[in-house]
Amino acid sequence: MSEKNMTWNDFVLQLVVDYCDKRTLRTFRYQDFLSDNLREIEEFRPSNRNAAAKVRQQLQVLRDDGHLTFVDNRGTYTLRGHDILSGELPDESALIEHIKSAPPDKREYLVETYVRDVGWAKLAKEKYGHACMMDSCGNTFRKNDGSYYIEVHHIVPLYKNGEDAIWNLSVLCAHHHKMAHYADNRTRLRMQSELLKIAETASE
Repeated sequence: MSEKNMTWNDFVLQLVVDYCDKRTLRTFRYQDFLSDNLREIEEFRPSNRNAAAKVRQQLQVLRDDGHLTFVDNRGTYTLRGHDILSGELPDESALIEHIKSAPPDKREYLVETYVRDVGWAKLAKEKYGHACMMDSCGNTFRKNDGSYYIEVHHIVPLYKNGEDAIWNLSVLCAHHHKMAHYADNRTRLRMQSELLKIAETASE
């Protein structure tokens, strides 16, 4: 946008961004900003005899619009919510060295274990189908061999005395299966309760 088509608000905002970028600082004082940019401000609208007052007014508008934060009563502002300033960009070589030297990220994976009686897993798929049972999700997908992918889940874990029995088995998509194992306690208990009710109803 050319300066000719800019409003005072657009002009002052762009001037603030450029000023902060040049100084590589987001915080500035009104008096410093005014004195450092006075010539450009006066040239923007030569007919305006109260450019300083206009700039102060626009800084207040920019603050109200969330572009600036008013830091103190001495006319100090901080630029907010704009792209990274040039001085804030990390040094590329230092960043590469940091990535190389950083320890590998630890990731947790769901290791699928076989139901001790494979017959129960087959029965669960036959009884509940190939669609995820959780929250009316219904998610699945077809594999290369034409069959549908679904995972069999113990509603009550085996280590908590759950059984390989149809009442304790459910079919879940990969997403909900991971949630059933790794979500927060409240979510896991809610899922367990809902799945037990669904399995109980289906077994009647």
